[in-house]
Amino acid sequence: MAVVDPSRNAVVIRIVYDGPPFAGKTTSVQALGRSLARAVETPLAIAGRTQYFDWMEYTGGLFEGYQIRCQIVSVPGQDDLAARRRALLESADVVVFVADTGGRDAVERSARHVRDMVEVLGRAEVPVGIVVQANKRDLPDAVPRDDVRAALGDQFSQTALTESVAEAGQGIRETFVLAVRLALDRVRALMKAGAVPRRPPTIDTAEALLASLEELPAAPPLATGATLEAALSGATATAAPRLPDARVPSGAIWPPVEGRMVLHEATSGPHSVRRLADGSWVAGLGSAWRLHSEAAARYDDFDAGRQGLVAWARTHAVHGPLLSPSRCIVLADTGRGEWRIWQIVQVTPSLRSWLADHAGQAAGDLLGRLGLAAEALGDCERRFADSWLTPTLDTLGWGPRGPQFVALMPSQPAPRPSSARSPEDRVVDQLATILGGELAERRDELRAAAAVGATRSRWDHVVATTLAAHTP
Repeated sequence: MAVVDPSRNAVVIRIVYDGPPFAGKTTSVQALGRSLARAVETPLAIAGRTQYFDWMEYTGGLFEGYQIRCQIVSVPGQDDLAARRRALLESADVVVFVADTGGRDAVERSARHVRDMVEVLGRAEVPVGIVVQANKRDLPDAVPRDDVRAALGDQFSQTALTESVAEAGQGIRETFVLAVRLALDRVRALMKAGAVPRRPPTIDTAEALLASLEELPAAPPLATGATLEAALSGATATAAPRLPDARVPSGAIWPPVEGRMVLHEATSGPHSVRRLADGSWVAGLGSAWRLHSEAAARYDDFDAGRQGLVAWARTHAVHGPLLSPSRCIVLADTGRGEWRIWQIVQVTPSLRSWLADHAGQAAGDLLGRLGLAAEALGDCERRFADSWLTPTLDTLGWGPRGPQFVALMPSQPAPRPSSARSPEDRVVDQLATILGGELAERRDELRAAAAVGATRSRWDHVVATTLAAHTP
């Protein structure tokens, strides 16, 4: 995959993170992104599972007079997405194999996964370097290093092995630096053979990589035992429905006036339509808008669709004060003699993004933001009590009226948290997710700042209590 891009005076390499499901690939790439202050893109993740890849770019250092430009990509770990995994491995200049070493069973799963990887990489004319990143070393049943090597097989007896706690960001950057060195060793060998093209990379963005992978089947045929979800998550012969546009008739959009303005803004640029594993359709990825149509939001005729639209409009009207602005519901002709209801929402950063984007602030300032986020969560726990909406760091953001629901509106009531837990407990649960993830590297500083700072409100106290309770 390595190329020399003369237009940027750069050598472009691809570092691929492989490993079994839940080993920590995405967590590792996200931790690396925080360490390097780079954004990570994850197209079409479903329920937290990577369906295509995680993508990050980083430029730093020199090699043979060229800038080193890294494309950092993770692969989906699910067996039914093997075609995508294989294609990404075949493009690698180095592979970081993230092994779950938190227990004996986990290591065995990693060993089974690594055999497939070795088979794919073995087809390369110039060997592809591998770094084994032994993850989850903080767990009490973590398997010793020598036992991990033995489980992976003789071919890994001399392979570089690093240790990590991806959730805390430990060992991530060191692994990356080693991987870059191995990739450049391969580039040097390719250069001697005259096998490094001098041209811009064929795939240079997350969007281009996504488009290339969409041509691949996500799973083997159903006759081999693939699940229905696997079949739906990949390329499909089902034609995409036509997106709503200015041709939407009167009475097919809500709210009538503001909604048509939103529709005009949201569809003013080109959007590709993609089908998700649950059968729903989505468009607008990478833009300022999200267009979504649930699998069941299909109607055989306009009148039936109109009834569905009215029911949705009533639900939105009831929840109106809680929702972010710039959203609408549209009933549109699919172009195939059917009708679909689309929900269109302007993308607003979530509280999680708002906190993660300011992770580099001084500890006192970041602590203040945590207090505001906790207050917003607590306030919406009260305001959303009788609604279908569940306030989380991912569904809330800042709107003109303060904290508001910024995610897609659920078509059915969301499961409510257990009544045995207080609103404060649920806020603590949410804070714990970001303190153990995006802000893990700042946790000690935040804990120290909370210990000496003044507690101005009950929510500042909740933040301090959460920090004190979640000691790594």
